[in-house]
Amino acid sequence: MRPGSLDDRLQELAERAGVPYIDGMKVTSHGWRAGANTDMIAASVPLAERNIAGRWASGSHTADTVYGRQHGLGTRDPLVSVPLYGGPARAMVAGARAGA
Repeated sequence: MRPGSLDDRLQELAERAGVPYIDGMKVTSHGWRAGANTDMIAASVPLAERNIAGRWASGSHTADTVYGRQHGLGTRDPLVSVPLYGGPARAMVAGARAGA
């Protein structure tokens, strides 16, 4: 795989899904790291543990300054149209999060 292949593929899929941008930011593979880190922030995971999970240097604040991306999707959630997450799966995830 050449450098950038993952981003190219992900951006093509985002274009097809009609969401090449979320909150004004182009969809990239870095968003996967940001999403995981943002979820950990919401779950109150300490920075030191997030650094380990994200493979950032010990003592680094990159997880907070670059990869902490709270975003507001407004009334349109682009993941609703994704079969693995949208529809019934989305309701199951929402129910599990509410019970946590």
